[in-house]
Order: sequence, then structure tokens, then C-alpha cells
Amino acid sequence: TGAAATHPAADELKKWAIDGCPVDAGPPWSTEQIQKAIERGPHISALAPDAMQAFRDEVTKKVEQGQVKIIAWDEIKDEVPEELKISPISQIPHKSRAFRTILDLSYALRYGKTKVVPSVNSTSRPTAPEAATSQMGSVLPRLIVAMAQCPDDAVI
Repeated sequence: TGAAATHPAADELKKWAIDGCPVDAGPPWSTEQIQKAIERGPHISALAPDAMQAFRDEVTKKVEQGQVKIIAWDEIKDEVPEELKISPISQIPHKSRAFRTILDLSYALRYGKTKVVPSVNSTSRPTAPEAATSQMGSVLPRLIVAMAQCPDDAVI
């Protein structure tokens, strides 16, 4: 609605909001590669008891809010979704809560003597049209300038 409806990428962004965003994260992983990533597990930072509890609490809250659904490997291992990839989580100490969870998409899985599964970041290719992403990083500064230039009695 409003000015957003006239943005050059408005139609595409609306489609993404309804249908999801297209992603090209590179070639699919084999079931063996996925199994090896699961066996590898999270970063060591996520294994501390307080970090594990913080992650449990975060996931529980997101499940309750309908943001995520937990799916056990045993439920899907015989029919693995084609685009499934597994990246380790890390738990980083945070100033406003105990930990911040980070998904390490830069992690390249190594197993066996020579097998390497490239990281999700290294195999992902941009799919968004330039108009949809060209202003990322500049919106907040523009909003701050616009608010600073408003009259003191303006309702924002």
C-alpha cells in the first residue's frame, strides 16, 4: 500500500511475501553428505550447557509462535527434500540476551580423507532482480535523515 506499491520491485516483493523467495543454493547434497553434516553437529560454542539451553528456549518460542517446525531426521531420511543442506549453528555471547544463534553458511564440510562439501555461501547464486536489492543498506540512513528534517511538531 502507499509508496511501497509504486516501488520498482513492488510486484516481485509481493509475490515473494506470498509464495516465498526463489533461492539457488547450488547443487543438491547427497543423503550421505547430509548424514555426515548431521553427524558433525554444531560448532563447539553451541555444546556448552547454558548455550544448549538458550537454543532450546529460542526454538521452543519460535515453535510456539509458528515460525518454525521441528522435523526429525528419521522422519525424512528416506525421502530427503531435494534442496536440503545442513550447516552448523554457533552460539555467540550477546549483550541483550545470553546467546545469539548463528547459522554458519560459510562452513565447508570435510569428511573421509579427501571429500569436501562446499559451503552453502560458496555455491549460492543471486536470483533477486537488481531493483529488489539495490537499496539494501541505504534505507535506514535515509529514514534517519528524513526524520531529522521533519518539523518538531510532525507526527511520524
